[in-house]
Amino acid sequence: MKHVWLHELFRQWVEVRGRRTAPACRGFRVDWNELLNASGLCSAEDRKIAFREAETEETQGHIRLHRHKRRRNIVLKIEVPVASESWLLRRFETKAPTELQAASLAEVDRAARRPHLRFPQLWSDWCGRLRIAFELGKSLRPIDWHSPDVVRALLEMTHAFTSREPKEGSLVREVSVDLGLKSKDLEKRRRTLEACLRQMFGREMPLETFGVVLTDSRADLGGLLTLHFPSGEKQVFDRLRALYTLSFADLKRAHSATTTASRVLTVENTKTTLRRLIAADEAQSTLIAGCSFPSKALIRLLALLPRDLPVYHFGDTDPAGFQILATLREKAPQPVRPFLMLYRTGEAKLTEYDRGLLPGLLANPSLADVRADLTAMDTSGLKGDFEQETIGLPQLHGWPFFNHATV
Repeated sequence: MKHVWLHELFRQWVEVRGRRTAPACRGFRVDWNELLNASGLCSAEDRKIAFREAETEETQGHIRLHRHKRRRNIVLKIEVPVASESWLLRRFETKAPTELQAASLAEVDRAARRPHLRFPQLWSDWCGRLRIAFELGKSLRPIDWHSPDVVRALLEMTHAFTSREPKEGSLVREVSVDLGLKSKDLEKRRRTLEACLRQMFGREMPLETFGVVLTDSRADLGGLLTLHFPSGEKQVFDRLRALYTLSFADLKRAHSATTTASRVLTVENTKTTLRRLIAADEAQSTLIAGCSFPSKALIRLLALLPRDLPVYHFGDTDPAGFQILATLREKAPQPVRPFLMLYRTGEAKLTEYDRGLLPGLLANPSLADVRADLTAMDTSGLKGDFEQETIGLPQLHGWPFFNHATV
């Protein structure tokens, strides 16, 4: 294959320069021998051919070879001058970063003009944040301005998904087809879509929040647990001091579960708070489970555990956090008590999504014990200091983890 070294030079240039929108101030240089080694050109014959090819490109003004002062046949470094960067992009049929940036900005503007019937303000705000980031040459993962086609596809998918009215029990593959995708596409893109939803809504928004039933539902856990199976076999989780995961399929096979823990604590924030509490529970007196939404796997686990085992839920204190508490109470076979879910004053305003949830939460009889907190939010128009992380690190090496917790 001809010009193998040039392909490697281009790869290295893209890695260093190809993602910047600001114009370069000086040429891009690499060591010639290191470039040949990285290209797999090790034989003397291959290196002679590469040298002749490089000399040809230099003659045409595309590159510059920096040679030994007295031995001109020895190349020390190879340089792509600033003026040749456009040639390099054309050579490999690649657009300049500024072109990709402009194309992605156009996709964001196109999306912003598209009306959103359910969440017009949240949609407009998200598109605005994307535009600001793209103008600064930054990406908001998973939305990356270097890939305009991907920007368009993700914005279209997020718009279509959030525009549909949630219907409890919607199978993920049916939803995928409804969105105009192939039946398995939504499962494959689940994490990416959830990342987009997190950006748009400003909080974790699993697909289950929108009534979607996932076939690969899982429960994230920390603590002592034994699964009992109809065959008489059992699976013991007693030496794991960190997070572990059980699938719905495995939990469905079991006929019961036992634990030496004195209680179950479900935790909304699975990224930080869940892990911190698991690490702090030195006596492992609490079975701790992630609950950014009451998944099939989590509800199955609670159904397997004894009915008299106390269950607590530690969630954010915004409307979406109380919505999770209400859903957990509706689905769990045990009573679920709130843990550290008192309204805390703060400047965070209610979002469009929050305001849509509040009337139903205030009217929900299962939330009578937290209605004062919901009323305070509704009256003030603020959801306050609602995130679990702001409570701080656990202060105790076990239940109830925080000095001010009342249980």
